[in-house]
Amino acid sequence: MSELRNPWQLLYRVYRHVQPVLEREFAAWYKKAQAIPNPELRKQAQDSMDSKKFHCQGGCVYAAQVVGHVETIVPLIVAYQTISDYLDNLCDRSTSLDPKDFRQLHISMQDALTPGAPLRDYYLYREDKDDGGFLANLVQTCQKYAARLPAYDKVMTQVLEFSCLYSDLQVYKHIDPKLREQELFAWWDIHKERYSYLQWQEFAAVTGSTIGIFALFCMATDLTVKEEQIEVVSEAYFPWMCGLHILLDYLIDLEEDRLGGDLNFVSYYSSEDEATERLQFFIQQAKASVRRLPNPAFHRMIVDGLVAFYLADRKVNRSQPRIYTIAKQLLKQAKGLPSVLFYVNSLLVRR
Repeated sequence: MSELRNPWQLLYRVYRHVQPVLEREFAAWYKKAQAIPNPELRKQAQDSMDSKKFHCQGGCVYAAQVVGHVETIVPLIVAYQTISDYLDNLCDRSTSLDPKDFRQLHISMQDALTPGAPLRDYYLYREDKDDGGFLANLVQTCQKYAARLPAYDKVMTQVLEFSCLYSDLQVYKHIDPKLREQELFAWWDIHKERYSYLQWQEFAAVTGSTIGIFALFCMATDLTVKEEQIEVVSEAYFPWMCGLHILLDYLIDLEEDRLGGDLNFVSYYSSEDEATERLQFFIQQAKASVRRLPNPAFHRMIVDGLVAFYLADRKVNRSQPRIYTIAKQLLKQAKGLPSVLFYVNSLLVRR
């Protein structure tokens, strides 16, 4: 992997090498979403792509590390993230509260990471089924590009572990609201000994990020990558980088979710002070953990970029005092020119 040492270099690579491939791939999938025969599935696919394109944009930043592989990494990230966002909409905004349905849908995410795995009936437990091959095509596209990564066999076990935890979360958080807390607590009981330094809602947040998978995709472009390198990347991302990512996402949605009665993991902190302290802790741990990684400057820029990207959102303003107060404190930890540059770039992207 070629070194990325400063934000100017990163942004140049993103706009020069990554963005054109991202736009091409995203447009192609959007066209396929528009052609889905079933109106409900078509609506959820289009809505997810309309509202969550920035997930693909953020994920594809990882490809800037490996510009020689953008024609593999970017299509893989776009297809995998599109599955994630589409299924999130199907579980969150569609016609079912059935955990069997959610589990069956999300098997597609593990099949997508398993080159050669046969396709299954991912819509087995729902009435809306005819997507014109949209989900199956996404799965096969991920399989095709994952198989092209020279060292994919070295990261496959770890990406599947992250993917399974992500799917568990999607099942538990979308079931009947009267049942979801007890299911999330029971799930936490299985994992709390290993992650005793986290709170239960923080562990759940960690599992909700795909960026650890994307970081490992990039590691797999190097045939000489060592197991120890894969391990330190995995430990930095799970929990610290992934946790920071999703906790920031929940932070900016705090008021919106309160009004809508939706699950929000930041709301489980006992006070604004505790929320601020824990998010600051995640920033500190993320920055400390990336020092051990290959290409540490890149991963440090990801930390700064996450803080800048989410706190540049329109929802962070004085009319939302709880969010605004916490955000002001967090921004103090992202100092210097890189953070300013990422913040301005994030304002342009998000607004």
